[in-house]
Amino acid sequence: MLQQARTRYLLISLLYVGVLSWIYLTEMIFQWSYMGLVGALSFEGVVGILFLSTVIAVFTPNKRDVRSYVIATLNFIFFYPSIVFLCFAPGEVVHFLMLFLVFGLLVVVSNTEITAPQIAEASPSTIMLPALGLTIFAVVLQAAFGGLTYFNLDIERVYDFRRVAARELPGIFDYLYSNVSTAVMPVALLLALKFRNWLVVGLVLFCTVLLFGMTQHKSVLFAPWAVVALYYFYGRTPQAYVIGYLFMGVLGLCTLELIRIDIAGTPEAGYLTSLVVRRVLLIPAVLDSYYIEFFSINEFYYWSSSRLGFFSSGNDYIVSAPFVIGETYFSDPDMSANAGLIGSGFSNAGIIGVAAYGLAAGLILSMLQSYGKRIGHAFVSAVSILTVFNIITSTDILTSLLTHGLLMLIILLSFFNGDGTLKSAARIASKRKTATPKAGSANSREPQPA
Repeated sequence: MLQQARTRYLLISLLYVGVLSWIYLTEMIFQWSYMGLVGALSFEGVVGILFLSTVIAVFTPNKRDVRSYVIATLNFIFFYPSIVFLCFAPGEVVHFLMLFLVFGLLVVVSNTEITAPQIAEASPSTIMLPALGLTIFAVVLQAAFGGLTYFNLDIERVYDFRRVAARELPGIFDYLYSNVSTAVMPVALLLALKFRNWLVVGLVLFCTVLLFGMTQHKSVLFAPWAVVALYYFYGRTPQAYVIGYLFMGVLGLCTLELIRIDIAGTPEAGYLTSLVVRRVLLIPAVLDSYYIEFFSINEFYYWSSSRLGFFSSGNDYIVSAPFVIGETYFSDPDMSANAGLIGSGFSNAGIIGVAAYGLAAGLILSMLQSYGKRIGHAFVSAVSILTVFNIITSTDILTSLLTHGLLMLIILLSFFNGDGTLKSAARIASKRKTATPKAGSANSREPQPA
């Protein structure tokens, strides 16, 4: 059974990278080459993609737990896209090494048993309303301090307002909106769906729209739907490989969009394809490559731009690494080209920095695994995936503690009592009533990994 699951995971992984490669070669390099998405079809590239994707798929854990769900998801949204980009671009050897160093550390270190901190023992239903209250408080507070001044719901004009809106608001709101959108809102939304409290669901989604209108960050608007979809798949999958069906479905929609554009004979770029494939899947790999290229020939930061700067030696940089990369590669000194674990780790200390950040990410995943055993693997995986994705693709792991919801997420999870409510399958909005299992019965708890 396990061997069959691994075979299916490998097959769907190879199908995924095949479709992604087609989109890259037929759309990305023609529409977005100025953003670093370059390359051409080559025999070496195809062989490299097939071989390296197979290695990733074979060593990915495939159980019903947080570790398996999160790593399998990261494969489809980070590791596989990075392999496609690096093999067709082609990328630097050191970038390949850093990619597999991070993957290896995530797989190995996350398998370490650690005890997650616990502050209190509140039931999930008790936590739902405070999470909603925090969400509403954050939205009202941002509106009170001028968040509605540049309010905009036109998704095509977000870049016209984003910088101005951010400049006008106090800096504290950078911490506020990201913590709420990546940690608090997912918890409130999934608990409301679990307990079928439609009023709370509606209020959370309404707050999502308001927060998007004030911050102009598209991730705020789309993230709740991604969390709900992943929660459904995490809770219903017999093995982690089934998550691949969700991502294949997304690539399928992008493929249909490109076929429609080709039939119409228009030179336009596909909007969904640009948003998902370009921005979410491929740009993190491009930025990682820029960071590695730049800091391979320039001095490291040694955390001089972070709160750990007192450990570092002085350097000549007057701005943080994202602005250096933004000006160097995009000719925009105001552009913050944020990279994730590989880029930020390499900018601070090269290979040592990436290894240190990979080790830290593995420990974080191990802690989430501990929370999953107590609270429910599907629930913990879904509410934490946004934070983990940000750490891997778009923020420094130290910065994520305060500004991208990592600390807030840990605090929230530490309040759950693990009463078994969230260990059952993720039955969202199910009309069928399920009998309460008797204590000690086979259905009284979520199956635990061996």
